[in-house]
Amino acid sequence: MSADALIARFEEERSRALGRFGRKQAGLYYTPPTIAAEVLAIALRTSGVEDGRVLDPCAGGGAFLVAAARAGLRDLHGFDLDPGALRVARQALRLCGATARLRRADALRVAPREPADLIVSNPPYGHVSVAAERAFLLRAFPALRGGEIDRYAAFLLRALQLVRPGGAAALLVPDTWMFLSRSGALRQEVIAQAEVAALVDLGKPFASAKDTRVQAVVLVRRPALARATYVARRGKALATVSGGELVATSTRGWFVYRSAAERDLCRAMEANAVPLGSVCKVGYGMRTGNNARHVGRREPRGREIGLIGGEDIVPYALRWRPKTLLDPSPLARLVDRQVGSERVAVQRIRTNALVPWARWLEAAVVGRDRVCLDSLSTLSCGDPERLWALLAWIQAVPLQRYHRLRTTDVNVKPSALRELPVPRALLDDPSSLADLARQRAVADGPGAAHALDRRIDACVYSLFALTGRLVDASERGYWGERYSQEIRQLERCMSDPSGKLARREEIA
Repeated sequence: MSADALIARFEEERSRALGRFGRKQAGLYYTPPTIAAEVLAIALRTSGVEDGRVLDPCAGGGAFLVAAARAGLRDLHGFDLDPGALRVARQALRLCGATARLRRADALRVAPREPADLIVSNPPYGHVSVAAERAFLLRAFPALRGGEIDRYAAFLLRALQLVRPGGAAALLVPDTWMFLSRSGALRQEVIAQAEVAALVDLGKPFASAKDTRVQAVVLVRRPALARATYVARRGKALATVSGGELVATSTRGWFVYRSAAERDLCRAMEANAVPLGSVCKVGYGMRTGNNARHVGRREPRGREIGLIGGEDIVPYALRWRPKTLLDPSPLARLVDRQVGSERVAVQRIRTNALVPWARWLEAAVVGRDRVCLDSLSTLSCGDPERLWALLAWIQAVPLQRYHRLRTTDVNVKPSALRELPVPRALLDDPSSLADLARQRAVADGPGAAHALDRRIDACVYSLFALTGRLVDASERGYWGERYSQEIRQLERCMSDPSGKLARREEIA
């Protein structure tokens, strides 16, 4: 049996024993051998560390240590709390002709005999819920204050304690720490201690956690501002980021997975716009606190209030699965916030489809007599024309692309929506875009709907006053292999703003 097969069998058996809930509670997502090898290769290529003492503080079955052995590294060490995992790691390394000093220990608390030259690891994920553990982590790492504590965030900081000055830590972690507002102190603490040598988007490699997008982050324990950070996505190098830029943007977030043209696209959209939060109210839908008590799966009766959830929203329309509000009295204040005004409801959970043109922002108008649940975010304002224009704007390709270049968070939260750029020209005259939105809401068939989508895209590009180069950057990133056919249709729409040509084509 190969080392990879041995580790895979152990991890499969361990996952089965823990069950889905137990594995999630423990934050365990095992590393495919190809990903472990890729993280190690990125570290060796970008950190300047070529040899020395290698440590995996969350060794598990040994995937990273096996990758290190195959790369010719020999001074191998590992910690883990699971003695069974360490036995498998020893056996896997023997199959590779290597040995390692493995120790049963909690890497967050253990005092190592000497610092490492290179750390490579996939630490546990998930939020820390046990009060005693939270208290310990907040004492040990004050930068984690400010809300939920992610286990992997603690290991980002701990790795910099376990590695020598000038050494490097390469970790496989979710990328949400780069843009979540509550992680601002974490980002500032990281760059106070280390150069960020590399940030590489590795997609979603965990079959058991299909929502989890991860990155290889390589940190060199050497504070400096001059070094440029290597940035890549799916093996393709993107625009580098300077240390000074990371310092300057550490509070509001790092949005790095962009080509040079995509970076310019985002800047141009922001330059011609104001944040959505300044032009309408953006909020969560109603949280009942107890759906079993408050939500009935049936049509409303009499004066009961109908409820809208994420399952009911498709682009520009409602496909309602009837729900009614039961026992409304404890929720009266929340109900009153919504009843009586139209809103745009935006899906809070984006698609997990892997095709590039899958929508991340899907929205529809919800009537005055309905209440949105907290599986939706809501937009509201007193101007119906502006509201319908915003419905089209938020679902247009340029906004889809902008949002995707700023976050990979599975939840489309109000905080992210408030930062989306609304063209000033839309605020001056929303009528044309609002008219297109109303046509799109009643479009008959997928062909007519897509033709209107492209007219809406053309209108929104025009409102942002984007150059052809920037439009091209948006379209290429969004459509992937469909780019050639889609750009031709967009160009026809942009040369025919009245839509007469498009309507003739639909009739024909």
